[in-house]
Amino acid sequence: MADKIFETHAPLYWAAGLPAIPLIHEQKRPAIPRWQMYSDAFPTKEDQQGWLSAFASGNIGLPMGPASGLVAIDIDTEDPTALQVLERVLPPSPWHRVGRKGRVQIYRWTGERTARIKDENGNMICEILSKGTQFVLPPSIHPDTKLPYTANGNLYEIAKNAPPLPHEFEKALKGALQEAGIKVSSGGQNKTLNFVPAGARDSTMVWHAGLLARAVLRGERSLLQVLGEMEAWVQNFVEQVVGDPLTVQKAQGKVVEFLVADVTGAAGRALPLGWDEGLTEEDLQRLGLSFTEDDKSWTAQKIMDYVAMEFERHIDPRSEGRSNAINVALDRIMRSNPPLSPLDEGLVLRMIISASAGTRALSDLKKALNTLRRGDILGETHSELAEACLAFLSKYGEVRYDASNFWQWRGAAWVKCQEQELLKIISQNYGNYPACKRQSDHGGILRVMKAIASAPLRTSYVKGVNFANGYLTEHLELIPHAPEFGMTYTLPYRYTPEKAGHMPMFDQFLNDSWSTDADYGDKLLALQEMLGVSLMGRAPQFQMAFLLFGQAGAGKSVLQAVMRGLMPLGSSCAIVPSDWSDRFLPAEMFGKIINFAGELSETKTIPGDIFKKVVSGEEMQVQFKNAQPFLFVPECAHWFNSNHLPKTRDSSEGFNRRWLILEFNNRISADKKVIDLDAQILEHEREAIVAWAILGYKRLVEKGNYTFPTSHLALVEQMAADNNSVRHFLTSNGTGLKWGAEHSISLADMHTQYWQFSIATGNATRVNVTKFTKLMKELSGSFPFEIDIRGKNEVYYLGLGI
Repeated sequence: MADKIFETHAPLYWAAGLPAIPLIHEQKRPAIPRWQMYSDAFPTKEDQQGWLSAFASGNIGLPMGPASGLVAIDIDTEDPTALQVLERVLPPSPWHRVGRKGRVQIYRWTGERTARIKDENGNMICEILSKGTQFVLPPSIHPDTKLPYTANGNLYEIAKNAPPLPHEFEKALKGALQEAGIKVSSGGQNKTLNFVPAGARDSTMVWHAGLLARAVLRGERSLLQVLGEMEAWVQNFVEQVVGDPLTVQKAQGKVVEFLVADVTGAAGRALPLGWDEGLTEEDLQRLGLSFTEDDKSWTAQKIMDYVAMEFERHIDPRSEGRSNAINVALDRIMRSNPPLSPLDEGLVLRMIISASAGTRALSDLKKALNTLRRGDILGETHSELAEACLAFLSKYGEVRYDASNFWQWRGAAWVKCQEQELLKIISQNYGNYPACKRQSDHGGILRVMKAIASAPLRTSYVKGVNFANGYLTEHLELIPHAPEFGMTYTLPYRYTPEKAGHMPMFDQFLNDSWSTDADYGDKLLALQEMLGVSLMGRAPQFQMAFLLFGQAGAGKSVLQAVMRGLMPLGSSCAIVPSDWSDRFLPAEMFGKIINFAGELSETKTIPGDIFKKVVSGEEMQVQFKNAQPFLFVPECAHWFNSNHLPKTRDSSEGFNRRWLILEFNNRISADKKVIDLDAQILEHEREAIVAWAILGYKRLVEKGNYTFPTSHLALVEQMAADNNSVRHFLTSNGTGLKWGAEHSISLADMHTQYWQFSIATGNATRVNVTKFTKLMKELSGSFPFEIDIRGKNEVYYLGLGI
């Protein structure tokens, strides 16, 4: 019955009092939502029968904690020293399970918390699997080996014999490991591992190498200095690469490649004095450099000595030899690096004139020199120089102008180019051309560049998430990064779907926050969907803003800190709703997937019209300061964190239904609080959380709407009543109202009853009869009454009475 694993074996675990749950066929992930509840509760008969029917061929999992009365130690190391310590500290267990590697041992649960113990390099030693976690039971099939998990016996027969772990086991184990010479990770103090996409890494390396090579040619640094800078960049800024590793030698070789191309290529720029300072002949040979004297910059004296020597060889002032000597001299003046001073340049030209016996004119020499400096570019128009500058920049990645900014493709995402840097390049590279003499010319060239490079970053409307290992489409297909997706960020970690949900620390945190709430399971599903839709950049499609609501110390800040840690620079912004109608600030939402909209104001109201427009992703015209306006469609999800509900003068259902509220109502006790918990969760579980969130997005798309916890529904109704005194009147007790088809009441009597109720309850926001009439009309679609107009201005409400 290998194909009916769950159907065959689950009843045996249930009979022994173990709350076994179904897992996906040949996978480690639970097949059911809200499975964490079975850490505390045993599956009902209805649950069991439904699972046996729906998941007969699935694997089997067992939640840890009170319901099972068990805690597991998952040993995941081959370090002999660590294994010796574990064997010494752990009591003998009557049951152990073997997978592809390592083993799981069972003990009696006595309130232990879920934890991961790693060494200082991030290598896993073991996990304490407690409440909020589950593990795979034999004879489930391993997802990689496709072979059954095995154990030394049947857990349903042995579980009752499991001994408890030692008191404060986690602390004792860490201490024993430290004594054995194994430094243990302290969680938040360790650096979170970031992954750099190979394309982004290589493109950034090319850009960086080009900058450093130009610094050598300008005489700002020696080659030895820039090679040292490139080594430091590789070692300190390229933390990890998906694919082949980037070596220091490869990066330094790219600098040398640019240097050789600039010196020996068509541009023929000469090496400045001191370029090879500190390098030996062996060093130059190792780097593959074989520059000649002609490749190096000449001083004014050396140029004049060369001219004098050549003129002595060629006596005739009109000879071809003298003409060649003059051309070489002009070429050396043009290639001088740094350029000759005007005084030295004039000295060389006058020496040539003097020695030419009147056969050469100074104006002709200057004209020839200017022609050499221009090269293939005449440089007489801004358009010509703009095209040349864009061609130069494109050597390091395609350049586009969109949303009032220049962007350059860097292998995995578009990176914003600062205009000041572009103006500097224009000045340094083209300042000798006729159309680039003045500062106003530099700005003019930049404006032409904007027109030439104007193109949208996104030319493909396949939505997705830009992970380090590829672009995950909304159909959950991982494909290579490409410029047409218009991504302006890259998440610094990989998409690893096999890790989805393997996040015991995050589960423990959510369990501490919500486990006593009746709608705990629905909150988990809602959070999973909210995170997933935010990462996918699809929140506006479902037209909701997200609010983490509740008292201080209940977990809101930790959750938002975890979310912030999932986002790289450039993918999020922080624009509060009161600024959404600002002229400039909404432009910061361009290219962002999450707007951390901050703490809600207790006094300021949210303008309903702009709120609904932004949350729904309607096209907006915005602009950056000192830039042209542009149109864009907001794609970011809006997350709020507050201990009070949103305030607005917009009492319509359009405002109320655009909120999804997760309530944090349980202050986490001091003994459960963990310092730097968000950093520890991110260090160990970032990829698992994101893969779990993507599954939530998939479910959201399939259902077409979010999971709504009952607490959310109650809070939205409370918010609606708080913002609308008439709604508050209709939904409150003690109003004297009666509901039913047999009742009716006039507008005048209804408003009088409302007014008296408002005075009695101290409601200072009561409205006059005109506003009351308008609000009742808006509410008629949400409440069981009808409006009956009898004659001129004679209004009755049917279905309501006193």
